[in-house]
Amino acid sequence: MSGTSVAGSETGGGNGVSNQLATLVPSFDPGVDDVLVYQQKVELVYAAWPKNRPTELVTRLILGCKGSAFQKLQIHQSELLDGTEKSVHRVVELLGGQWGRIPFERQYQDAERAIFETIQRSDESNDSFLARADVLWSKLLARQMSLEDLQAYILLRGSQLSSEEKKKIILESESAGKLSVKKVTEVIRTLGARFFPGYDKPEEDHQVQGL
Repeated sequence: MSGTSVAGSETGGGNGVSNQLATLVPSFDPGVDDVLVYQQKVELVYAAWPKNRPTELVTRLILGCKGSAFQKLQIHQSELLDGTEKSVHRVVELLGGQWGRIPFERQYQDAERAIFETIQRSDESNDSFLARADVLWSKLLARQMSLEDLQAYILLRGSQLSSEEKKKIILESESAGKLSVKKVTEVIRTLGARFFPGYDKPEEDHQVQGL
C-alpha cells in the first residue's frame, strides 16, 4: 500500500487530510513572523486543503498562533469555526493580512528596493550582487505592477511631501485599488499649495503680544 493511501485511510478516505499536509500548516508568532509571509503560506496550504474541511484547517491555524495572535483569534472563535471557506480568509484578516492581496505599502516597498537599492556595495562580490538583484527584481516583477503604477510611485517619492503624507496617500489609494498619477498629482498640488502665507513662519511670529 502506498504512503498516500495509508495517509488517506488514517484520515477517513480520499476527502480527509493527509498527515503530510497537516504538518505544513504554518504557525504564527506576531513578535517574530511577517504577516504577509504567513498569509502566503496559508494561501498555499489552503489551495491543497480538502475544501470540505475548512474547520480543521482553521482550528490548526488558531492553535498554531502564539501570544496576542492566539488571544485575538480565540475572541472570534464562534465566527471562525462556522465551517465556511470564508473563515480561513478571516483568520488572515484578523491577524492583519488581506486574503489574496499584497498591501500597497508592501508593493511599493518592493519597488523602492528594486529600483533604488540595486547598487553593488564596495565589499560585495559580483555573484552576490547579481543574486541580490535577482531576488529584488523577482519580487517586484511578481507584483505585476504596470509602468503607470511605478510612475505614480516615483512621482510621489520625488515630491516634497512629508513621509507621513506620502504614506497616507498610499494607504488611502489602497481602498480604490490603485495609486494613480492623477491622484498623486492632485494631492501634490493641494498639499503643496500655501493657503496660509504665514503658516511656515516661526511660532513666535503668530503669538499675540502680551499673552
